[in-house]
Amino acid sequence: MIDILTFVYIYYTIKIMKKDIIKICELLLNTISEFYEFDSQAKNFGTDTELYHSEIHMLQCIEENPGMHISGIARMLGVTRGAASQTANRLERKEMIIKKSSPDDNKKILLQLTLKGKTAYSNHKNAHDKYNKIIAEILSDADTEQLQFLLNFLISFNKTIKIK
Repeated sequence: MIDILTFVYIYYTIKIMKKDIIKICELLLNTISEFYEFDSQAKNFGTDTELYHSEIHMLQCIEENPGMHISGIARMLGVTRGAASQTANRLERKEMIIKKSSPDDNKKILLQLTLKGKTAYSNHKNAHDKYNKIIAEILSDADTEQLQFLLNFLISFNKTIKIK
């Protein structure tokens, strides 16, 4: 049997932990919401043309996977071939990419960034590098256990959200 002081300590510890968990949930959801709002807005990435999330990530995929055809890009981005084709057509109209027939197979279309597309890609990459630096600075004092906990939490959270 536990004494009354131990019981009170356990009770208040659990109560405080629940409040902390609620605070963490609210803060995480607010952060996700603010980032989503910011990220979903069209940006010009140093060009005269606005690009949406799907478009800049297609530019990234094209630049980082040279010689890939539209079906391969669709698979990498987790979208249908039709959606990838529509996004590629928009990027071509915006003069961000050019389409070329594959030298191996005329039915396959390869995509290449134009100079304007390369500028947008480079500025997008710089933005990612900036976020990476901020996160690295925040986590610089964390020990291995804390980093592992955070990694496991984010993996679990990401998997769970994809299911819902």
